[in-house]
Amino acid sequence: MNPIACRAVAQAGLVAATASADDEQPWPLLLVAGWHTTAVDLVLQDGRLADTLAELELMV
Repeated sequence: MNPIACRAVAQAGLVAATASADDEQPWPLLLVAGWHTTAVDLVLQDGRLADTLAELELMV
């Protein structure tokens, strides 16, 4: 499990809770989308790295 991705999801939840508590600007919801995008990118990167390492182990 990627701790940085988990932190990004936690940040998104925190920002979402804060954004829903006030009726100000829509920009806090953009922060939520940004944190979720970061988490997804990190998880995908970990998956590609794991696949590459598995391929290298098969070559040895």
